[in-house]
Amino acid sequence: MIEAKIEKDEIKRLQRFFSATDRELDVASNYALKQAVGWMKSQLVKRIAKENSLQQKPLTEKNTKGASRVYTTTNPGDKTARLWLGVYKISLARLKPKQYGKGGTKRHKSPRAGVSAGVGGSIFREGAFLMPITRNNGSAAVVPYQVMKRSGKNRLPIAKQDYSYKESALNIGNDLQKQIPKKLTDALRSKLKWQTEKK
Repeated sequence: MIEAKIEKDEIKRLQRFFSATDRELDVASNYALKQAVGWMKSQLVKRIAKENSLQQKPLTEKNTKGASRVYTTTNPGDKTARLWLGVYKISLARLKPKQYGKGGTKRHKSPRAGVSAGVGGSIFREGAFLMPITRNNGSAAVVPYQVMKRSGKNRLPIAKQDYSYKESALNIGNDLQKQIPKKLTDALRSKLKWQTEKK
């Protein structure tokens, strides 16, 4: 969870500067909260995707349980906005995986048999393969294939392949958290100006 705030003294100073009423301050602050938290969500998704060579969609779409990795909440009543970032591993099945080679026979194995995923195939798992999946009722699942890899030389067990971007995401979040107070103040200043000038 990422939080930021503007000090009350700064809010009062801006209200006096624009000669804004309490009602105008209330409306402007709600707009500013939404704008600032929306900017941070956008920047977070873009930077995580770029730094890890991932598509943005898997970071923003809801999973099978209806939850998203990045989401925001805004409470106009107590003037708070929060951004939540899930950093649990992401399945390679959601990163547009592609199969390369078929493994061949024991005697003639393909040197580059495996699965690539991510933007430009930046993530490669040697020896992995695409396994078609369906639901119990026979209908297609959220993704048509799961990326699996044998844990040893035997046919079983096999393990689902995923990718961790946790460290990168937390570093980006900490960097953006330092910028958000200024972004919030600038947004409040802009919205107060708009509110007071439209009279």
